[in-house]
Amino acid sequence: MARAGGGSLRTYVLVRLVLAVPILFILLTTTFLLLRVAPGDPITATLGDRVSDVRAAQIRKDLGLDRPLWRQYISYLGKVGQGDFGNAITTNRPIAKTIGDRFPATLELTLASMVVAVGVGVLLGAASARFRDTPLDVGGRLLGIVLYAAPIFWLGIMLQLVFSIKLHLLPTGGRIAPFSEPRTITHLYVVDSILTGDWAALGSTLRYLTLPAFTLGIVIGGIFIRLVRVNMLQTLKSDYVEAARARGIPERAVVFRHAFKNALVPVVTIIGLQFALLLSGAVLTEATFTWPGLGLSLYQFLQNRDYTAVQGLVTFYALFVVAVSLLIDIISAWVDPRIRFS
Repeated sequence: MARAGGGSLRTYVLVRLVLAVPILFILLTTTFLLLRVAPGDPITATLGDRVSDVRAAQIRKDLGLDRPLWRQYISYLGKVGQGDFGNAITTNRPIAKTIGDRFPATLELTLASMVVAVGVGVLLGAASARFRDTPLDVGGRLLGIVLYAAPIFWLGIMLQLVFSIKLHLLPTGGRIAPFSEPRTITHLYVVDSILTGDWAALGSTLRYLTLPAFTLGIVIGGIFIRLVRVNMLQTLKSDYVEAARARGIPERAVVFRHAFKNALVPVVTIIGLQFALLLSGAVLTEATFTWPGLGLSLYQFLQNRDYTAVQGLVTFYALFVVAVSLLIDIISAWVDPRIRFS
């Protein structure tokens, strides 16, 4: 049986890897075409009258924008395969270098936001299901709807007004206090502060991380509240839960030892799907809190109409989301063998 189960998991992984290829192809093609159908010339739109016609033509040639569309597309796919996302028109800096410098900040914010989202969603969702049709349940459901519908930038500004301007408890923006950066190991300030024992840097990092992570996390937490509540209600009605109650097992043990664990299985899959939503929300969150991540860079490149840089960052986002989704699918199949045969 173990051999069959292991074989089925390997088959599932191989199938998911094969299916990821056309998904990547569609995403890359869409990204390439969307920025090519935009009206106007990218060089003119970005630099305007700041360069001469001769210089503009040279930049266009250097970036390969003077070649036929199909040759640009083949070159684009080849460079992406090599990890080359092009150069920004405004800075003439490799996009890969920008990603290397800014992505750790975005990853740290995304992971912290996911912790907030899962914590809020799981706790309130489980409590709503446990006390169904009570004021706690009604309040939890309403909170989930309000949080999910709240614009991220508006919520961030409101939190800044309360906790930064009125109460003076947390900073309005930035990633860490000046000259407080920990010694670089992983480029994740929380992790680096712990690894190096720099507790002052850790305290500063957490102060700056709290508001943006909470803003982004509770919005996604609204989805988890409803998801966990529905799964918990379905699990509490299942036969094995009723059998556990019939054996005289205390209700607390029935809820947390039997129903709660099984209700979380679908949540693992949804976490991967929400990662893409977190990354898209990070653009507005980073712009609101001047968080120095990829989202802020993308916002600045959009303002400058630097379409080449936007294409490179969007392409990286697409690759990262597909990789995370694939990893979550594999983890879900490992946790729940039924997924392998669905």
